[in-house]
Amino acid sequence: MAAGNKIYFNEDSKSPYLIGAIDAKDPNAIKQVLDWAESNIVTAPIENAIIITRVGNIYHCTGGLNTLDSIVELGDKLNGAIVTHNHPVGSVNEYTFSKSDRELFNNFNLARLRGVDEYFTYELNRDVTFLDSEEEIPLIMDGYSEHIRNIQLARFSKYGYRRWLR
Repeated sequence: MAAGNKIYFNEDSKSPYLIGAIDAKDPNAIKQVLDWAESNIVTAPIENAIIITRVGNIYHCTGGLNTLDSIVELGDKLNGAIVTHNHPVGSVNEYTFSKSDRELFNNFNLARLRGVDEYFTYELNRDVTFLDSEEEIPLIMDGYSEHIRNIQLARFSKYGYRRWLR
């Protein structure tokens, strides 16, 4: 399992690279990897992603403060994958998904895309009932307008989106 592997948080790491494998049909194994990954990457100074492919291979990708371009090198392996990544403190982070995040989700037909930052965890998925309500969300910080935009885009595009406090 991935939890036995070391993740290196620097921009010079070869990216993407294979760090493990799981049974991709086991929801408990997927949850373990996501919990492990998000706890390791949330405070990283650059963007990092952990990818669980539809066959269960687990990859790690590194980027920069505001980018994660190396992830697209996985190409077809991203189709149907589950991806989690961080938005570092000090990045151009609006505490939700960016346009490039949404494009990654759509262009590679990801099963799930998750993000973490110092305040929130957020997820895009293919379940149209997994959707925050605009009325229930308190205005608590910057990024509220982008969060509302993501709710509206998810509703229009027929996919799921939620954000919750970490």
